[in-house]
This record gives sequence, C-alpha cells and structure tokens, in this order.
Amino acid sequence: MGIYRISDLNIEINTNSATTAEAIEQYEVHYKETPNLTLSLTDDRLIELMEENEGYTADIIETAYMATQFCWALFDYNGFPIRATAVENDGKAVLFAAPFDTSVDFFTMLPKEKVFTYNYPGVRMQDDLYYCFDTPFGLKGKYAKTGHKLPLTSIVFVDNQRFDSLRQLEAKDFVPMFMRAVALNVRHERTKHTLFVLERVMHRVKFYGVRDLSDADFILERV
Repeated sequence: MGIYRISDLNIEINTNSATTAEAIEQYEVHYKETPNLTLSLTDDRLIELMEENEGYTADIIETAYMATQFCWALFDYNGFPIRATAVENDGKAVLFAAPFDTSVDFFTMLPKEKVFTYNYPGVRMQDDLYYCFDTPFGLKGKYAKTGHKLPLTSIVFVDNQRFDSLRQLEAKDFVPMFMRAVALNVRHERTKHTLFVLERVMHRVKFYGVRDLSDADFILERV
C-alpha cells in the first residue's frame, strides 16, 4: 500500500489490480505522510460487485470502484467530480462535458496534445479559485499527465440537440447539465452537495454550450 499525490491530496491506495497499479504508478510519492483518505476494495466487496456486474473483469470493476470512492471524497475537500475531459488552453483548464449524450467520444474529437486527463478530472477550490487536476482514474487513465494543476476558467457542454453555434449559457440552461455531469460520477445521493458546489462555481467559472467539436481550436479561442 503506497501513498499517491492526486489532486493535491495524499491518498493511500491498496490495489490488487494490474490496471489500477499501472495507472497510479506515476503519482506515487516516497515520503511519509498521513493520508487524507484511503482507497481500497475488499475481496468480499469485489465478489459482490462482480456478481452485480456480470461480464466485467476484476480490473475494470476495481478501477471504477476506486474512481467512485475518489469522486465522493472530493466533496469533503472543497471539490467536486465531473464526467468530463480537461484541456489545457493558454495555461488554464477548459472542461468539455456531454452529460446527456454518453456516445460523445472526446478522445477522438479533441487535440490530444492539449488534453491532460479524460473522464475523471479532479476539481478543487484553493485560494478562492477552482483548479483542475489530472487523475489516473477512468478507462483512459494512462493518458493523464501527472503534475497538471491549472485554474479552471470554463465548462463547455456539447449537445447537438440543445445548441447550434457556440454560446455562453445562462443559469437556466447550465444548471441541469452541470447537475447531470456530476451525477454521472456520484449518482443522486449527493445532490445537496452538488447544489452547494454549483452556487460557488457559477460565480467563478463560465459556462458554454456548443453543438459539436468539429472546430475545437475555434472554440478554445473563444472560451
């Protein structure tokens, strides 16, 4: 069991999964520190989850379980989880999310040289600003670039049913989309926590909507 520095938190992780071990390896630190939280999956719980999710391997189930534990914990550290892809843009972070269309594959749509984490970015408030961190969680965790911590400026929602051209959103438009994007990672048990977070986020981050990402560079120049 080692200590890993993820989202500026010291996290103790106990894993039996080769997939998880490979993804978190680059985050390991070699100093003694009391962990902020511990992520682990008991054998009994793994068996239960495998029975509930027939057809999935133990590696995939453990990775998803660790990611869920991490996402829940973020609320306790002035943060929130969001199912999104984080892109570096002029030294700042832009999040792209498609909460009502899980078929959207940002891996094929966004410039890979600018993406610094897929699926499970960590977002936390520090010094009255929200920062976006790369994390090793998710099926594309190996693409995360450890050490990235960028101020979050914008969240862009992609939906070809709701939007035409790129536009900045009002609260009536982005509130349900933000709630849905967060709920994809924590389900509905923490709805009240999400509302509390949203009240602070909406005064520090801009929200946009766009039909598609056919011209990602055009979008990044304007958000």
